[in-house]
Amino acid sequence: MFWLEVASCELWLIETHDRSGKKTLWTVLISTITRTVLNYIRGENYMVTFHRFFCIFMVISFTLLVASPALAVKTATWTQQNHKNFASGTLESVAISSNGKVMLAHKLKKIADETEELYIWCLAEDSLGNIYAGTGNKGKIYKVTPDGQFSLFYNSPEVSILSLAIDVQNNIYAGTAPSGLVYKISAGGNTPTTILNADENYVWSLAFDKSGNLYAATGTNGRLYKITPAGKADVLFDSDETNLTSLLFHNDQIYAGSDGKGTIFRIEMDGTVSVIHQTGQKEVRALVAGTDGDIFAGTVTTQSPQPGQGKPRQRPSSPPTPDGKPPEPKKSSIYRITPDDVVSRLWVAPDPLVLSMVMEEDNLIVGTGDSGKVYRVDMDGNFVSLAKCEAGQVIAMHKARSGKLVLATGNAGKIFELADEYEAKGTLTSVSHDTKSVSQWGKIHWEGSLPEGTVMTLATRSGNTEKPDNTWSNWSEELSKPDGSQITSPPARFVQWRSTLSTSVATAAPVLEKVRVASVHFNVAPNIEDLKIHIGPPPKERQNNKKGSSPNNKIRSATWKAKDLNDDKLLFAVYYKGINEKNWKLRKKELTDPSYTWDSTSMPNGRYELKVEATDKLSNMENKAISIEKISDPFDIDNTQPVLAEIKSNPTDDSTFQISCVVTDELSPISSASYKIDSAEHWQAMFPEDGILDSHREVLLLETKKREGEEHTITIMVADASGNKSVARGSF
Repeated sequence: MFWLEVASCELWLIETHDRSGKKTLWTVLISTITRTVLNYIRGENYMVTFHRFFCIFMVISFTLLVASPALAVKTATWTQQNHKNFASGTLESVAISSNGKVMLAHKLKKIADETEELYIWCLAEDSLGNIYAGTGNKGKIYKVTPDGQFSLFYNSPEVSILSLAIDVQNNIYAGTAPSGLVYKISAGGNTPTTILNADENYVWSLAFDKSGNLYAATGTNGRLYKITPAGKADVLFDSDETNLTSLLFHNDQIYAGSDGKGTIFRIEMDGTVSVIHQTGQKEVRALVAGTDGDIFAGTVTTQSPQPGQGKPRQRPSSPPTPDGKPPEPKKSSIYRITPDDVVSRLWVAPDPLVLSMVMEEDNLIVGTGDSGKVYRVDMDGNFVSLAKCEAGQVIAMHKARSGKLVLATGNAGKIFELADEYEAKGTLTSVSHDTKSVSQWGKIHWEGSLPEGTVMTLATRSGNTEKPDNTWSNWSEELSKPDGSQITSPPARFVQWRSTLSTSVATAAPVLEKVRVASVHFNVAPNIEDLKIHIGPPPKERQNNKKGSSPNNKIRSATWKAKDLNDDKLLFAVYYKGINEKNWKLRKKELTDPSYTWDSTSMPNGRYELKVEATDKLSNMENKAISIEKISDPFDIDNTQPVLAEIKSNPTDDSTFQISCVVTDELSPISSASYKIDSAEHWQAMFPEDGILDSHREVLLLETKKREGEEHTITIMVADASGNKSVARGSF
């Protein structure tokens, strides 16, 4: 019962915490004490009152002990205001322009979604306003009347109807796969006539010229066929590519796009061919003419949908790059070709497939895959995402005589109309933002525009997992003050916002341009680790010294690593004391770098400890600053040189000498010994009788080689572990 009471008290504490974040746990504690005293004065049962107070006190004390939060004064802001920021979130019935404006998406009205086909490859319109759709993988042609009636027009024996064209008499021409045929079907839907049956597998595109000649772009031999009104078919152009995938008749010339090198060809009426540009991309999928004589070519960088292909599987991720980073996502492009054949890249699509394009006034409407997005691109390359189809690929588009923009999709095969009206409601949910540590939220600001009849609100939620889950708080109430609404979500490490856009006027939409969230961290104690004491300057400084130079053994240095999760600016102070002393003595304060160097001769010989204190007071209010300390391992200060006794020499029978010398050091063990005889250039190592230099007293021994001459000089140099050196000379 006691812990149930504690838990209920803790819930009461959370509910009591001021939404503005200005009431702390200490405030609640003081308030509780006051309430307890008042209740006692009023006559409430003393034990009940005291029990409630004790439970609350236990919860608060435990929370303060574990979390020890203190608000830092440095305010952090998270701002999102461009296409990349907003596009990283989750969009539902909203669109984002290239200049970072979020607005409601256009409505997509379903014309046909019961085709039972995987792909609708092509669209064409007759003079009466009937729209025909060629499909796969059942090779059917459907008809949509101006009033929206949808019916089967022709059921072919082929797998796919890849291309359609309609002449001035409303005869329908259909290019197929896998037999590479071209059918001619009268407007009444009579039995078709095969007008092209060549050694091909695919008829990818069909186009008429002004004289009524029909051109067919084919694969897998990459040929362009010309079919006269009389039905005579000849090869006009035999390319080196596997497939000619797109066609356009423009200014009495035929333009063709290919796969392989992504080449754009121009073919004159007499069969003369020239290459305008090689894009280097996988396929030139679409060609359209602009209003001022320009031509636009849409390309793909990955495998586009293929006839007879089943439902695409999820593409495996590409292997990482040599530096271990994930590969950049592949993006398609649209190229502009001016009348004088100047080629430039107009737009790089955010999607891997540019599958279809039409001109609408001075803008391109572009259908993409594999996310089914439709974009509007202006002549400066600025773009906005207009809509997102529920199907994965927008394979074909047609601007109808009525002004309707008709879309055909793949995966699955459906037909839509892209309406001028906006969706009534849409949302943009941001990515979760990591503040790196538990934070208190301030206000959320946003900027944009609200035409009459439109509304825009924002809501927030918070949690302590990177990906929002059921441990996160619920979405807050909708906030409506763009110039600063207080965030009511509880303190946490992660935060997320959701913008809701709505309109009651079908032709007007609100626009969101910028969102800014303010927060302040709970102050977290800094951390010091890897505190080390060095003989000589810090290792990094030694690396900059000349190679071969020996460190100054009278210099000592301390280095450490310091971290602060709040990114607060830290100040350091260095103290020292003898190993048996109680009081620390200040060595240096107000250090900003994690290192300190000093002259060890200012300290008496002995064993010491060093203490480094770090504080974040520069980034916090004085009463909220946190200081921590780290104590080094004991180290020795020894500025006394080793003592070399007299060098002794004893001759042997074979004209060599036994050299010996005793060396002693009170504070540090001997660490090295070397010698020179006469005018030798190099020092040679010298060893004690046990072969190991590790003691405060060592007996150095040496047996010389045979020497000519009557007298020789030996110089012995020794050093202790603190770097102190001594030199002695003798004769033998």
